[in-house]
Amino acid sequence: MGGTKNKSDAANADAASGDAGAGANGAKKQKVAIPSGPIAQTPCARRVEAAMGAKTFKAIAWNIAGMRSFAEKHMEKLAGMIASEDPDCVCLEEHKLQASHVDAMTETLRKTFPQYKTVHFAVSTVKKGYSGVMVMCKASMVGKKGVQTSLDAMFGAKPKTESTETKTYDGPKLLAISEGLDGGYVDEGRVLTLEYESFYVVMAYVPNSGQDLKRLDYRIDEWERDMRAHLARLESKGKPVLYIGDLNVAHLDADIWNVGAPHIKKSAGTTPRERETFGVMLEKNAFVDAFRKFHTDATGWFSFWSQRAGNRPVNKGLRLDYTLASQSLFGESGLRVVDAFILDKVMGSDHAPVGMTLALPN
Repeated sequence: MGGTKNKSDAANADAASGDAGAGANGAKKQKVAIPSGPIAQTPCARRVEAAMGAKTFKAIAWNIAGMRSFAEKHMEKLAGMIASEDPDCVCLEEHKLQASHVDAMTETLRKTFPQYKTVHFAVSTVKKGYSGVMVMCKASMVGKKGVQTSLDAMFGAKPKTESTETKTYDGPKLLAISEGLDGGYVDEGRVLTLEYESFYVVMAYVPNSGQDLKRLDYRIDEWERDMRAHLARLESKGKPVLYIGDLNVAHLDADIWNVGAPHIKKSAGTTPRERETFGVMLEKNAFVDAFRKFHTDATGWFSFWSQRAGNRPVNKGLRLDYTLASQSLFGESGLRVVDAFILDKVMGSDHAPVGMTLALPN
């Protein structure tokens, strides 16, 4: 979530009762009691069988709240998650690195995770120790002349040809990685768009509306508007889109542990404007919340818990991290989303990793 998340969610822990916040449509709710004990979680089984017999592509995003500290204290958590899930693409958000840190961290990642041939960082240039997203991809990136640019090239090894690379990784070819939204929004290092052969993956760390909602107008009137336009432009090129990351909004009542608390409507990520705007994006861009698609009535599934309030052990959280996809990816055959998940048992951050799996055409 970033920014003021600990302050606003510490207040969540203290709230005991009040009027419920607006639902997805902003309607006024009746008074709702605030749970006092641990929040129960309904079972949500992984959909492994849905991909049986098909090649797959899996993408995972995780807000790690500072990469240098994370690398020092929790790198084994990332290694464990990668060993268990074997994702094709991993996005780490809110890494907070400066450009001067990137080369050393890239080398560390290269040594730790040699299966990921492409690493790309987007960093904040307007504020030190702030924001930032990065990706690690198993696929080397195919340049315009058919030569693969990879970590091997960065560190002086002989470039690989396309035919050589396919012997080691037979997943979708990675054609390009771009920062920002169509040339803008590069300065805070919040967006990476990955173009694969038959789909796009947009990895994002959406701006927090901030303490006292100082950035709410910017978030709604500029960022959300331009992100919707970016997603629409990608789809207009004839490829479906995955939109994954810390989107800094809790869309539905079920995504907020204490939705009835009076401060909810005034807190970053849970204001009626943010929640309504998220719904507008889903409708106008024809996107699907993949986790909710597969687990419609799930409760107690969150991706962020306030560390300051000690909320994770009692599962008092918010679902701020999402796996969205074009509606066209929910068919019965061909390229399609077959699983979406929250890895809430993976520790190392105040957020949990989230991900989705595509079945690829045979």
